[in-house]
Amino acid sequence: MKNFFRATLGCLLIPLYHFPRLAYQLLMVSYAYVFNRHDNLTASPKEHINRARKLLRGQNSMLLYAALELRFALERMAQWDLMLSAKATERALDDPDPVKKVKALRRIDQETAHEQKIFLVNQAKRIRLEWGRYKPLDQARTADIKGRLGDLLHPKDGLPLGIWNDPWYIRTRAFLLETVDYLAGVEKDNTPFFSIKDLSNFEMERAEE
Repeated sequence: MKNFFRATLGCLLIPLYHFPRLAYQLLMVSYAYVFNRHDNLTASPKEHINRARKLLRGQNSMLLYAALELRFALERMAQWDLMLSAKATERALDDPDPVKKVKALRRIDQETAHEQKIFLVNQAKRIRLEWGRYKPLDQARTADIKGRLGDLLHPKDGLPLGIWNDPWYIRTRAFLLETVDYLAGVEKDNTPFFSIKDLSNFEMERAEE
């Protein structure tokens, strides 16, 4: 009988012992559900690119929404590079035009036009390890993407919207998919130029182009 009461008491205590851990796990799941959902609006270029990719799997009516997401991504990528420079002007930062932002970057430092290898260095120990990469937005391609997205988001006369089987939809989808791939490639594992430039324990050198 004594063992029975001990066993019963043990069974009652087990849930009490594990309850704090269970409550913590439930709180983490709840937090992830609320704040890490992909349909929340974020300032991350990666999220804009991912949403555009998802929209491009849908019908033709989703193409313009994908174009809008890609315009957001392009602006945010250029802004993120520029805002980390102490020499960036308020005018350049406030201007939403991604081409003007890229030009402002080039005026501050011409090396922002080139892909850079980033090395972590320790002069005392003579250590130099490749740490990451800086990948720039190409100015000419940025201008081309901006212009073509503008044609979609601010339609001109003659664009064949509403004709479901027009080749325009095929060409437009192909352009948007190419833009997704380009921006995703630049964004992935990219270290902003000015986050590293003036740090004494890092060095940059041009990557082979």
